[in-house]
Amino acid sequence: MKTFIIISILLTAALADDQPSFPAFTTHQREIVNPDSVDDFVFNGNVTKPPSSRPVIKISNGRQARDGQFPFVAEISINLQSGGLLCTGSLIAKNWILSARHCIADTNAKSVLASLGSADRQNPTVRIYSNMFIWLNAGDGHHPDIALFRLAQNAPNNNRVKPIALPSRGRQNSLFEGNVGTAIGFGGTGGGQLPRYLQYTQFRVLNRNQCYLGENILCSQPQSGTSSLQGGDSGGPFVDTVDGTLTLIGVNVFVATSGSNVWQGSTRVAGFLSFIHDSTGIPYR
Repeated sequence: MKTFIIISILLTAALADDQPSFPAFTTHQREIVNPDSVDDFVFNGNVTKPPSSRPVIKISNGRQARDGQFPFVAEISINLQSGGLLCTGSLIAKNWILSARHCIADTNAKSVLASLGSADRQNPTVRIYSNMFIWLNAGDGHHPDIALFRLAQNAPNNNRVKPIALPSRGRQNSLFEGNVGTAIGFGGTGGGQLPRYLQYTQFRVLNRNQCYLGENILCSQPQSGTSSLQGGDSGGPFVDTVDGTLTLIGVNVFVATSGSNVWQGSTRVAGFLSFIHDSTGIPYR
């Protein structure tokens, strides 16, 4: 395994006087060399959750997805020096997946495999290695929990594997307050077991008077009182139909609790359109 290559590029942004002051972000890039064939990938069975300081998302009491219902969802298997971890991500272009920063940035990943094309995690139709990862660091240590995974080859485009739309540039400041979105993931459903099938459930985005978890965090609560969020899955999509198009509005990254109240925290994708465009070349909508 070759040594990771890390390249840092300083990003600067001019902020208007009446806008909140944010620290400058630094883009970090890591590359790894994977085995020649996906047939050589053997996942270390000791699955651990990603190293996040907050509990990450697991969809319990959700619904089972059917094949082709969410063709953009990828299960991400990450082999570490010891053990392994699982995350979920969203295909946003033929060779790019968007997921959570803490799935990759603070790990010693040996190999990373993305599985697509099936709601049954035991029978993916496509498996592709990911060999480059890009994320942002903030000078104050409050790093945006968002990361790009480049696939080593292009994913197919069919009724089971298809990228999801990003928010349009006109929506870059949208908070989607009051919208009911869908959280999707391959994380555990309860009892410490991983489900065989992709799960999903709905959440309503709260306004900032009801819940504020950060400038670029969408805060939401389960639409149904029977759905709950616990530790287990990270990086999964939070989607909603925006201006007539199914759109990736959030990357599910953590839960926050206070007494009996539970909130989902999702990185607001619209706030990072420039980062995605500059890093991948994916055109703006």
